[in-house]
Amino acid sequence: MDSCRIGLFSDIHGNLEALKAVLADMEEMGVQDKFCLGDIVGYGPDPAKCLELVRDLGCPILLGNHDEGCVALEPDSSFNTYALAALEHARRQLSDEQKDFLKTLPRKIETDGFTVVHGSLSDKKDWSYVLDVGDAKNHFHFQTQSVCFCGHTHKPAAWRQLKETVQGLPIVPPFTLEADAKYLINVGSVGQPRSLNSDACYVVYDKLTRKIEFRFVRYAVKKTQNKIIRAGLPPFLAQRLALGR
Repeated sequence: MDSCRIGLFSDIHGNLEALKAVLADMEEMGVQDKFCLGDIVGYGPDPAKCLELVRDLGCPILLGNHDEGCVALEPDSSFNTYALAALEHARRQLSDEQKDFLKTLPRKIETDGFTVVHGSLSDKKDWSYVLDVGDAKNHFHFQTQSVCFCGHTHKPAAWRQLKETVQGLPIVPPFTLEADAKYLINVGSVGQPRSLNSDACYVVYDKLTRKIEFRFVRYAVKKTQNKIIRAGLPPFLAQRLALGR
């Protein structure tokens, strides 16, 4: 029986080297369909090139909070100094047409068998993080399908709701979704991992076998770091890439 492998990736943040490495790994993994869960821009040196590469995939794309911040009249007050500097860089890099494209992106997509969202389904206006079991419980209250994929935290994670119990799950090795439970899968970050692992991260979901596999992909970190410095962005944005934090 042929598989139907879906690649779900998020939080690219202008890191072209990481994005190319992830797409190459998807090719090797036999991924047929792709979903981008938002935050193509911000933090990294190549927001415009990353946006064009993702658009060329022809896949569904969500709006992330940094994407929104790039085109908003006033950036969200929650952005720190580093994020604001990177958003200014993205505004200079992106064309008016690219900015208009970002404005059209949805915050949530319901598709056949699963949901994708950048942050949490419990969002009203703010961009909520799912960081612990309590956050996951709030999210599951609004999840109608058996599985939902998210990003935003830059930390790969998995939660399961079985009846009234919500618990976190180990993300390795690959695991199979149970038919009578709900799952929330955080696909991690392509361009700025924060799990103390510098490798780019994404998820492969096989819809036929219901298998979830977190993929960790090496990329040219030093090349991206050098680009960040040459772009005049804060050095911390380069330093943190090697630390995975």
